[in-house]
Amino acid sequence: MIHRISIVAGIAALAVGLSIPANAGPIYNFTSFDGPGNNGGGTTVNGIDNNGVVVGFSSDNAATPTLFTNFTRNVSGTLTALSIGGDPLAMANGINNSGTIVGMDSNGTAFSLAGGTLTTLPAVNGTTVSEAAFGIDNLGLIVGQYTDTATGTTPGFFYNGSTFTTLNPVVNAAVTNAQGVNNGGLVTGFYSTDGVHQHGFLYNSSTTQFTLLPDPSVSNLVLTQFLGINDNGMAVGYYQLPDGSQHGFIYDIATQTYSFLDDPNAALSGLSITQITGINNAGEIAGFYVDATNGVQRGFVATPALATPEPGTFGLLLGALVPVFAMRRRMVRRLR
Repeated sequence: MIHRISIVAGIAALAVGLSIPANAGPIYNFTSFDGPGNNGGGTTVNGIDNNGVVVGFSSDNAATPTLFTNFTRNVSGTLTALSIGGDPLAMANGINNSGTIVGMDSNGTAFSLAGGTLTTLPAVNGTTVSEAAFGIDNLGLIVGQYTDTATGTTPGFFYNGSTFTTLNPVVNAAVTNAQGVNNGGLVTGFYSTDGVHQHGFLYNSSTTQFTLLPDPSVSNLVLTQFLGINDNGMAVGYYQLPDGSQHGFIYDIATQTYSFLDDPNAALSGLSITQITGINNAGEIAGFYVDATNGVQRGFVATPALATPEPGTFGLLLGALVPVFAMRRRMVRRLR
């Protein structure tokens, strides 16, 4: 009995920071962090590039207005605050390998920020009243969403630097949000026909063809949002349940299969929030979650378990188990 108790204690210690999808998908090592500046309102991570640099913003907890501190975070954990035209309400939403960042300012105008130079994107058309950029690839292709007063809808857009393409996966879409684009020009995002239920899509910018993505087979599903895509055909996002809980996923485009993955520090029951917002070619993912202990929204980056984790990563590599088992199996790993 004493031996079993020591095993349980060891299991609890080893489980910290390790998460496995419910359908036995990949194992990830998670690192949590808080953004710079006044982050009393939480940290939002919006994307990750192939160098492991993430982009996002901290928010304060002021009632009106909520102010943002935009930032990048490199693989060593260093945070760099961004100045976006001195606009405290601008939001950094996407990043590519050259460090070009896209987003939206407080005037509802899409922008790109490259090497300290801020560029305002043109309006999609003459009836555009607001516009947000969410993703950018290494060639500078940008995707996002705009509001059109002529149609009363909010379509997505694809911008190649000179021409906009309006994105609506179905003819009766009321809302379309293009969130990510990979280096092959494949776009992912989500759409809604009723303003409530949302579903994922792909857009091939070479063939101009849409693919409607299946929702995960989850009871009482309310919506599915696809938020990022890499060059290897892996997409990420989250799904939402009626109580507002949000759970992250990784979607394999080739096999059309989901792996479900929540940050291990999010609530295990009741209202639980995890959004996976980006994935790079190394399979590293990034996003944010609501901490079960204090209810604070925090950012995370996570690496596949067989990859070399970042300094400070809470997850344990498989190799670390070798000396553990050598010590007469006093501790074992419980996989969650």
